[in-house]
Amino acid sequence: MPACPLQPASPELLAAWRADAAQAAPGPVAIPDCLSEQSTAVVLDLHFGLGHAFFATWHAFARQRAQGPVQRLHYIAILPHPPTAEALHSDLTYAQALREAWPLPLPGTHRLLLDEGRVVLTLIWGALEEELARLEAPVDLFYLHADPQRFDAAAPPWHAHACKRLARLAWTGAQAMVWGIDEAAAAALTAAMRQVGFSVHPRGPLGDDVSTLRYEPMWARPASHVATSDTPLQRHPRQPRHALVIGAGLAGTAIAERLAARGWRIDLVDAGPEVATRASGNHGGLFMPALARDDSPLARLTRAAFLFAAQRWQALGGVGLEEGAAITGECCGILQFGRDAKQAWSFEQGAQQWQYPARYARWMSAADTAAALGMPTMGGGYFFPEAGWLHPPSVCRRLLAQASSYGQFATHFGRAVARLQREQASAHWQALDTAGSVIAQAPVMILAAGAQARALTQAADLPLNAVRGQVTHLPAQGFPDLPYALCGDGYLTRPYAGQVCMGASYDRFDDPALRVDSHADNLDRLRHMLPQIDQHHGQPGLPDASDPDLGGRVGQRCIAPDRLPLVGALPGQDPGLYGLLGYASRGLIWAPLMAELLASMIEREPLPLPRDLVAALDPARFAGLSAGAFDAINAPSDPE
Repeated sequence: MPACPLQPASPELLAAWRADAAQAAPGPVAIPDCLSEQSTAVVLDLHFGLGHAFFATWHAFARQRAQGPVQRLHYIAILPHPPTAEALHSDLTYAQALREAWPLPLPGTHRLLLDEGRVVLTLIWGALEEELARLEAPVDLFYLHADPQRFDAAAPPWHAHACKRLARLAWTGAQAMVWGIDEAAAAALTAAMRQVGFSVHPRGPLGDDVSTLRYEPMWARPASHVATSDTPLQRHPRQPRHALVIGAGLAGTAIAERLAARGWRIDLVDAGPEVATRASGNHGGLFMPALARDDSPLARLTRAAFLFAAQRWQALGGVGLEEGAAITGECCGILQFGRDAKQAWSFEQGAQQWQYPARYARWMSAADTAAALGMPTMGGGYFFPEAGWLHPPSVCRRLLAQASSYGQFATHFGRAVARLQREQASAHWQALDTAGSVIAQAPVMILAAGAQARALTQAADLPLNAVRGQVTHLPAQGFPDLPYALCGDGYLTRPYAGQVCMGASYDRFDDPALRVDSHADNLDRLRHMLPQIDQHHGQPGLPDASDPDLGGRVGQRCIAPDRLPLVGALPGQDPGLYGLLGYASRGLIWAPLMAELLASMIEREPLPLPRDLVAALDPARFAGLSAGAFDAINAPSDPE
């Protein structure tokens, strides 16, 4: 369906939800057997309303977590018309935590980590049938209403095709709780559910208006869904929870933290003496979404990634410049100019079409940008008030510290990996050095080494390119005190440690040394964004590109042909080998959500993105295409 802005719940719909909650049972009073036998239980709620059933389930989970194997609750809700945070049910225990985490009214998938990650709420805001078709999750319990049109006139009635989509997600032994006092509607839904493998069970303790269905089809099911007599409903990972991560930059430290939070043992290997010694070692980088009038896959992915990253930075201790800040940086806002007049016009038209929430993005005219910065600019642009810049090494260090706090964590710095091999007897992946000695081994291997991964045989066929990027460091003294970070054909951070970071070049040559011509290109980008920057510089004028005191840094971006990351199992390899590669210039955006995605894949949990976007990230999307076929790829500027 065409991309369109989200329509929040109307006052009439909110009133209907409140009336429904007042008449209905309060929700589950105990976790059903289909949940209590899982270590990670999954609920899909297709009638979330104001969150009554969610809060009741959270209460039950909290009571029973200490008594049984269930340690983590995944709760998924699809809401075509989400309520505001203020309208949510006034649960005395949990409502404030949910209100504080409640996402902005933007379409797509929003993953919230609540109760220190023990409760994972995945809110999917979009059309029910479309989002249900794109959902990837092993569901143990469904919350349904027999007559969805009673609460939303635009909602489609239940039909066989929609029930098939439920059956596709159902884990063997899953249950469905059907609310509704309309006998005809309930009977129609029950009949449709029977056709796809659900059977009717006696009404449970939730009241006479709640039917209980159980998924127990008479036909064969995929092996991943089938229960056995020994382990009736278990969904443990295919391998023991022990992973070897190659690369200690943003990708590697993020996946180490996400797996360690799930109880995994981690071995982290890097050739450098500490974290972030290669592409993730820049002085500063921007974190911001990318917008598109057609809500392209890139726009949808960066929106989800930006919102999840902002949540993770806060959970990790927050962002700031004060001494002792968990992550060094500023959520100061970013002003993004169009690269040219055509893109600026597209930005302005997109802003009018989408009417984004002001906290997310708003359009600023050329006059607005000039007034905000105190000097003429190249034109109008998008302003992202909650975006900003971060010091990437501080992010990696914080992720490493958090991962280490969970225990069972070992680092192997100063150890260059020369090759990988899978030891068949133990089914372990081994990382070996140039002398053939085993650095570390584990049943799960994750390549997160950026451009350096291309030197390993298992990643040699991936169409990844290393593109040189030189960043220029300008002295903060004398530089205008701009209120925001800037982005356009290049980017500019605010001052930190006496320097302003700007860049970055996209060079087709490979030279590890700082180059005058790359500095000159960066300075030209700055003058393009701020045509009168020389007159406003305190020296006056920017330093000359040939100034020997002009600092900077050179790194190698790892870029795929479509500029999207590679996340998942590497094609054509033995089991247990995964990749987190191709972050290009968006590592600060991609790292948290891509790590959450891969950890969810490995743990067989609900995924934090819809199926089409997960497929767009699959390393196998390039099957049959060699890296050499893309050696001549034209790499336009991608400043983020």
